[in-house]
This record gives sequence, structure tokens and C-alpha cells, in this order.
Amino acid sequence: MSKSELIKRSGWAFVVGAFAFITLLSGSDPIAIPGSVVSVILLAVGMSGLRSGYGETISPFGSKMLRVGVLGPVVWVIGVPFMAILGLKAQEEGSWVLLFVGPAISLLGLVLFGMTALRSKPMPRLNWLPVFAGIWYPVTYAVFSVYDISHKGVFPDQYLPELVLMVVIQFLALCLLGFILVIDSPKEMATA
Repeated sequence: MSKSELIKRSGWAFVVGAFAFITLLSGSDPIAIPGSVVSVILLAVGMSGLRSGYGETISPFGSKMLRVGVLGPVVWVIGVPFMAILGLKAQEEGSWVLLFVGPAISLLGLVLFGMTALRSKPMPRLNWLPVFAGIWYPVTYAVFSVYDISHKGVFPDQYLPELVLMVVIQFLALCLLGFILVIDSPKEMATA
């Protein structure tokens, strides 16, 4: 498969992953938890495609950070049995937020790749977009997790509008990144 095709598929994985990611706003665990799983898998696929397409043109650090992004599903698979073992205690302590750490790790890998992309400029345009597309959820997740755990699982209802805004921004930014990768892949083919 050509680099152009890998980049295009990576873009579509980011778009579909963004739609799975937005299920976090459903307010229903039977929708949000599977949505989180599908999202983290598709984000990992997208980052794997980015690594295959741009791995030779970016620094070794940036390439490794895309590997970190692929670890999101692994962390999720480890976290689910851990939460099942803790059961009700996890909810009381606020550690249930670990169920949603997979997308945060995947998107953190995208942010770190994007930081190196700012310097090496592997993409034809908008090399800042991976940072912008990846930063929203990991930062929001970190702040929310600290709040949730420090308040023994009490949900911060007063910050719900800000949480929703951050998830929507993350969704839109991932869609934009995906569409840019899809649109720019023919340009890559012409230069390859």
C-alpha cells in the first residue's frame, strides 16, 4: 500500500474515531464506554497510518510518540478488568475515570507527534493541526480526573458546560485533521 493510501486511511480513521469519541456526551455508560473503546481503537489505527506515512520524514521522537498513541487500546484493555475487580469501590473513590484514559493516551501521542511536526513539517500544510487536534481531551481529562479523584467520585456538575465544550472542540479538531489528511493524500501521491 502506498504512503498516500496509508495517509488517506489514517484520515478516515480519525474522522470515524471522532464520531465514536463524541459518544462520551451521550450521558449513558452503555453508549459512552463502547464509544470510548471504538474511538481509542480508531485513533490508534489513525496514528499507525500517520506513522507509516510520515515516519521517515519526522524525527525518531515523533515516530515513537505515535507508537505511544497506539498504546491507548492496550491501556483500556488493562483498565477494564481492573475496574471490574474494584467494582463499587472504584465509583466511590472516583477511580472510575480510568475507564476513559485510553483516548487520553492516544491523543497525547498525537500531541507529541504534532510538536515534532511543527519543527520538521512532514505534512504538505497545517503541521500545527495534530497538536490542535490532540490537546483538548488529554488536558480536560487530566483536570477532570484530578477533580473527580480528589472529591471521591463526585461529578463536577458545575463544570459540565466546559466539559461538553472541550469534547465538542476535540471532535471538530479530529474531524478537521482527518479531512485534511484525506484531502492532502493525493498531493502526497503526486510528489512521491
